[in-house]
Amino acid sequence: METFEYDIHKSFSDYVKYEKNITKFGWLIFLCLIFEDLFVRSYLVKQPFVIEIVVLQGILLFLSLSASIIKAQEFKKNSENRSKAADLIKLAEVVITVCFISTLHHSVFFYFVALLPITFISLTKGFEKTIPFIIFSWMLQIVSQYGVFRWLADSGISSIMDNGMLFVAMITLQYVIFTVFCYVWGGVYNEYLRSEEENNILIDRLGDKYVQLEQAKKEIQNQYDKIIESNNQLEEANKKLTSSLAEFYTLQQISQAITSIFDMNELLKFVNDVIIGVMGVYHSTIALCHGPQNKLKVQVSSIFDKKDLAIVSDYINCDTLKPSTEEGRSMIDNNVNPEDYPFTKGRNIQSMICVPLLAKGKTLGIVIIEHSIKDAFDDENMRLLEVISQQVSIAIENARLYQQMHDLATLDGLTGAYNRLYFNDRFQEEFKNAQSKGHDLSLLIFDIDHFKKFNDTYGHLFGDLVLKTLSAYIKKTLRKEDIFARYGGEEFVILMPYTSLEQAREKAEDLRIGISQLNITDRVVSASVTISVGVSTYPETAGRMQELISTADDALYEAKNAGRNRVRVAKKKGYKNDEV
Repeated sequence: METFEYDIHKSFSDYVKYEKNITKFGWLIFLCLIFEDLFVRSYLVKQPFVIEIVVLQGILLFLSLSASIIKAQEFKKNSENRSKAADLIKLAEVVITVCFISTLHHSVFFYFVALLPITFISLTKGFEKTIPFIIFSWMLQIVSQYGVFRWLADSGISSIMDNGMLFVAMITLQYVIFTVFCYVWGGVYNEYLRSEEENNILIDRLGDKYVQLEQAKKEIQNQYDKIIESNNQLEEANKKLTSSLAEFYTLQQISQAITSIFDMNELLKFVNDVIIGVMGVYHSTIALCHGPQNKLKVQVSSIFDKKDLAIVSDYINCDTLKPSTEEGRSMIDNNVNPEDYPFTKGRNIQSMICVPLLAKGKTLGIVIIEHSIKDAFDDENMRLLEVISQQVSIAIENARLYQQMHDLATLDGLTGAYNRLYFNDRFQEEFKNAQSKGHDLSLLIFDIDHFKKFNDTYGHLFGDLVLKTLSAYIKKTLRKEDIFARYGGEEFVILMPYTSLEQAREKAEDLRIGISQLNITDRVVSASVTISVGVSTYPETAGRMQELISTADDALYEAKNAGRNRVRVAKKKGYKNDEV
């Protein structure tokens, strides 16, 4: 209902808008009609000038302007009272316009002008409310026109229409036609009202739907907020679960490495890769303590640039890291100053965590992770790295114990050369490899000349020193793939894969000369020793594994029988042993 009233006022406002335009230019219509009447009376019908008619028309023009001004002022008032005032002003306008038209000589042609104010009533208020105005205007038109005609007739001035009945008929006919038009316009108004009512009903329904939708929207928003809150809680829980799973997976991987990887470097490379993957860091470096002063030495690092890696190696023992190496404390710095951490110079490191590797209260080394952005790490990152470091420390200890056990199982305790058991295993492996791939495999067997006499003269301790000095020298001169072992007492063997008979003979000769030039001393006694060497090669001098050993051993005895301090090569098929 409120909406309907609002639309009525809106219609009235539209009516006012059109009325303002009529009011604005209405005086021009009156003025034009005055000039038209003067022209007709003076030039067309040649009537004498009647000042009274002109004065009356001027007065009516003035009244019309006054009514327009009053109407404009009324339109500025509140909408509650201006509808009634507008009806009164409209009635006054009808009276003034009808009277004005009646003063014209050609009034019969301009009756429609008097009906214009009524037109807007039919368009804005309907046909029924227009009928009183039409009847009133019709009656007033007849009366006023008749009065003017009588007045002019008394003054001896003829009118356009002298027949009174015809005059009344003409006025009535025009008003009937106009009434029909008003009826049509009223129908338009009624249709408009009906449409407006339907629209208002639809608007009211839409308003109800809108209210319902707003309530539903609020309920949905509340449900959505609850879902968002639950989702945030789930995300937080998921983050914690993901972090726990990542931590568990990391520890599981490291635990598996502890039980399966016993090579120290391989183990540390694996752990370093795991740290980079789990922590999502820019660089990761593991450095272990060495020597009596526990100096750090870089073992593995993700830094590939040799220059940067050299800087890290040179400055890893800076004072800033001493709390980790000496006190076993973890460190975190999210605003790294290269002056405090000289090993970061030139690498744009902004954040860093340093965690010690501890085992049985002793610092084994440190793990350093770095990032190129500030505030990259938090306490949770440091805690996770500490947990990883604990596992790494266990892995390092296990690797060292394994290395010790491996050394005890494979190395000779006095000389550091491989023992005979290890040599036999490797000999079988290398011989099978030489057979399958068809490459040469050479064997050198040698012992120290007159070693028993040497022991009897200088004692067993000095004899042990000779064995250790000789072994150290030989290990320095051999290739990585060569296998050097103590075969028994003062007798040693060297297995040389991918080595021909001639190459093996040359190597044996170099060793013989080098050993003879060694000066062995214990600061009290100084002495030198010589060796005798036998050389054999598969497949030149031996076709089977045992034959390779026996032919080399036979060559060794030939060297001894020939006076010692010399190399003998096993004889080839159809030849005697070669002497060097």
